[in-house]
Formats: sequence, structure tokens, C-alpha cells
Amino acid sequence: MILLFGGLVLVATAVATWLISSLAVEEVRKSTSQNLQEVAVQLRDKIELDLHERYTDLSIAAAITSQSILGDQSVSVPSMVNALQDHFPSYAWIGLVSPSGTVITSTDNLLQGMDVSERPWFQAAAEGPYLGDVHPAALLESRLENPSSSPLRFVDIAVPLFADDNSLLGILGAHLYLDWVASIGESLLAPLQKRLQTELMIADRDGNILIGPEDSIGMQIPEALAKKADTAPSGYLTGAMAVGEASGAQGDYLTGFSRLRDSEEYGGFDWLVIVRKPASTAFAPANELRLTLITTGFAVALMLIFFAFFAARWITRPLLRMTEEARNLDPDQPATLIKQRDDYEEVSTLSSTLRNLILSLTARTREMNELNTTLEHRVEERTRELESANALLEDEIVQREAMRRERERLIRQLEETVRTDALTGLKNRRHYFELGETAVKKSIRSGAPLSAIMFDADYFKKVNDTYGHGVGDKALVHLSRFAQETLRDIDVLARVGGEEFAVLLENTDEQGAGEVAERLRSAIESNPLPLERGRLTLTISAGVASFRPDPSDDLDTLLLYADKALYQAKAGGRNRVCLYSEIQQATNS
Repeated sequence: MILLFGGLVLVATAVATWLISSLAVEEVRKSTSQNLQEVAVQLRDKIELDLHERYTDLSIAAAITSQSILGDQSVSVPSMVNALQDHFPSYAWIGLVSPSGTVITSTDNLLQGMDVSERPWFQAAAEGPYLGDVHPAALLESRLENPSSSPLRFVDIAVPLFADDNSLLGILGAHLYLDWVASIGESLLAPLQKRLQTELMIADRDGNILIGPEDSIGMQIPEALAKKADTAPSGYLTGAMAVGEASGAQGDYLTGFSRLRDSEEYGGFDWLVIVRKPASTAFAPANELRLTLITTGFAVALMLIFFAFFAARWITRPLLRMTEEARNLDPDQPATLIKQRDDYEEVSTLSSTLRNLILSLTARTREMNELNTTLEHRVEERTRELESANALLEDEIVQREAMRRERERLIRQLEETVRTDALTGLKNRRHYFELGETAVKKSIRSGAPLSAIMFDADYFKKVNDTYGHGVGDKALVHLSRFAQETLRDIDVLARVGGEEFAVLLENTDEQGAGEVAERLRSAIESNPLPLERGRLTLTISAGVASFRPDPSDDLDTLLLYADKALYQAKAGGRNRVCLYSEIQQATNS
């Protein structure tokens, strides 16, 4: 009985523990992997956004310079390029070059008067806007300060200046320090570093590492990662990723990746953004969960086996004693009769029956009466036993239903974690796009307008640099709270970037969405963030776009319009709302 009960308990507990731990651990591992992929996507979006802003800077400067040259106006080109460098310190050099390749003016007069006609960026920019991939400094290596021991590396941006007759007036070119990309990664990963403990790497289109740990620069990414990145724009995988480590450390890494995309105005770099973390660290919570479940199941099994042991001993002890008494039974000696026992009902019945049988061998009638009484008593006992068994079965069904509800609650909790931004509690970018695609389909079917608002905090980098990233996190939570209070419950609000937020408003035209954005801007400006000393006034810039989509439209088109309006709001001085229709009217006029 001990072996039977113990074996059944051990097998049932092992199977249940294995099933529950496998499901829970798999969900935790998947959630951790998707978190790293989401971080890589956010880093990619931020790099693309900064590249586009730098291209916009030069495009605007080129347009102003062209008008100045054609109209012989008094715009100071040197002041303009120096102002661009002051606005974004990662510009290593900005210069205006004549059509023949001579540097007319530049920041700090570097290379002024020199011939750069043989440089690739000059030759390519004569045909149109040009973005050049990473290269070492050639002419500026000895002219610029380099506090690090590593050689300077630049990224080129160049924009041509054309007259009305499409004749080339000159080229406005710029070199960006490559360390600018690393600073983006630090600004985005810093708030999450304590929780994620990740490492940023950037690889070029050939798989050579441009940014990463010092001893990994120039190394090739693993072949498995390169193949995975060729088949998907973003994703994650677990495998060897210990490139360039001088210590020879071995082990697998959990790696999230995302590849940069081309812009409508220019071809991109096709860089691969990599966020890695040792697999042992990344999956530690999952392994701890598995160990906890196994340990708990083992402890439960031991307790149940221990209970089965005592239950079997309790059941069999009086039966063994009765067996011994039966061996020594002598019908002629009443002292040897089987004793009456009351250990439990079955033993009591058995001992009583045997004793009465021996005592009533000579009295058939009495034996039959006593036997009938005993049978009735046993039927009642069996009935009670059946009722008790039914009650136990009902209790087991209730317990299983409770376990099922708890499992469903855990699954819902895990799904909510995957869809929520950890800092602000808002929807994350992935969940926003899922809801956005559904909203576009509903709008197509109903013909109702659909609007989007893109907004972010003005001069947010200055807040982080001045007060620290802790205050920066509080500022993002502050913005999120007022955005939730201003918007309707049915509006979709999400954090889609570092300090960038997006709103989706169904059944709302552009005018109504603009009024919502203005209320949001006014509320944030009117409610400064309280600090330990004083208060910090925050402002936002917002872009609004709307359309009545047809089957050819998609969410990306609407967000692109809103993003352009956001850029226009920033270019117009920040702390304002810009409608995409205003940009269209200005373009048409």
C-alpha cells in the first residue's frame, strides 16, 4: 500500500510540476527575449530620427544659403554653420564647398580654401543628397581634438545647392562623430540599465562592428546572427555572441537586433543595432522559477508520501494483529478468541463478525439474525463511504478549477507586461501598432476619420544633462499622467520612443485632434514638475494628421504625416501644435 500510494503521488506531482513549470518558464523566456528586441527597435528608431534631423538641418541650411547666394542677401553663412555645430555638438565639421571643390567657409575655418573635390561625399552630393557610411578621418585627423586613444571616425552628410535653372551653386557637407550613435544608446538604455543590464553594439552592412566593447571594434558578428538579420528586420536569438572579448569568455548571449531602414529622401546605412545580454543572466528569473516549482513539487510529493506511509500503517496494523490472533485461535478456550477492536469502522466490523461467528456456531438462528444486522450496518457504512468519496471528488474539482483560474491570471499578467511600457505604464510601441492596425481597418469599413498625434518633450536631453536621468524619468511619468487625464478612455496613448509619445483618435477629424493636442500642450505647460528644489516647467511639441482611409492606406502613412507635422512644430520654435494640412497648404502655395 505504501508503494502504491507513494508511487501514484510521486508520478502525479512530477507530471503536474513539469507541465506548469514548462509553460511558465517558456512565457518568461519569451517575454525577456521580446523586451530586448523592443529595446533594439527603439534604438534603431532613435538613430533613424537623429539622422533625419541632421539631414533636415543641412537641407534647411542649404535652402537658406541658396537664396542668399542668388539674391545677394546678407545672410552670414559662417554664422549659420557655426550655429548648427553649437546646436548639435556631434558635428565635427560643416562646410560650404564651391562647385569646383574648394571649401568656401566652414566651422572654425577648418579646411577653408582647400580642395575637397576628390572626396567621395563631394562627388556623390553633386547628384543629390548623400549619406556616407563610417570612415576614418583623413584631412581633419590632425586638426580636431581627440581625447580618446581611438582614431576619429566620421559619418558624412552632404546636400547640393541648386539654382532655379538646376545649375549647381555649391555643396553643403558635414562630418558627424560616430560617437554620436553611442550617446544615443546611453541615453535610451540608461533608465533601463539597472533592470536590463544590456550592452549596445552597432554593426555595418558587412557585419563589422562599429560601436561596442573596445576590443570588439572591427570584429565580425557571428554568422548565425547575420543570417537571422538577413531574413527579418528585427528579432532575437540565443547563441554565441562573445566577439572580441580579450578574456576569452565563453557562453551564450540573448541578443535582440533591428536593422536601420532607408528614408524616402536618401538611402540609409543598413546598420544592424544589437542589444545583447548573457543568456545566464537574461534567463536567470526563468531558471529560478523552474527551480522553485520543482522544489515545491518535490516538497509536496514528500509530504504526501509521508502521509501515505502513516495511512498505510494505520490501516494495516490492526489487520496484522487480528491475523496473529487467528493463528492462535482455539474454539475450546474463550480467552483465545479474536478481540473486539475499534481502530476504525472496518476493523471493528471485521473483528466483531469473526468473534460472533465463533461464538454462534451452535445457534443458526441467532447467527442469521446477527448476520442480517451486520449486513444492514455494512450497507449503511458503504453508503456513507460513497457519499464521503463524492464529497472528496467535488473538493478536487473545485481545487482544479481554482488552479485553472490562477494559471489564466498569470498568463494575462504576462501578456499585459509584454504590452506595457515599464517606466510610464502606458502601452508600448508594439501594442500601439497592433491597436492602430485594427483602428485603420475599422475606419476603412465605417468611412469615419482617423487622427494621430505625435508629441515629445522639448529639450529633453537638456533636462537629463542638467538634472540627471532620475528627474528625466519623473518628467516622462509626469507627461504620461497629464496625457492620460486629457485624453478620452477610448483614445490609444503609447510611449513609442525615449521621450516620444503617440495618440490615436478614432472618429475624430484633424481639427478636433488639433484641439485635443492644444489642450494637452497647455495642460503640461501649466503644470510644472515639482522637484526637491523648485519646479521644472516642461513643454511639448505636437504634430497632428488625419485622413479618411481607403484600402490602400495604412497606419504607417498616417504616422508619417503626424511625424512630419511634429518636425514642423519643432522647426517653428517648439511648444506648439502643427497640423499636417498646414504643411500641405504651405507646400501647395
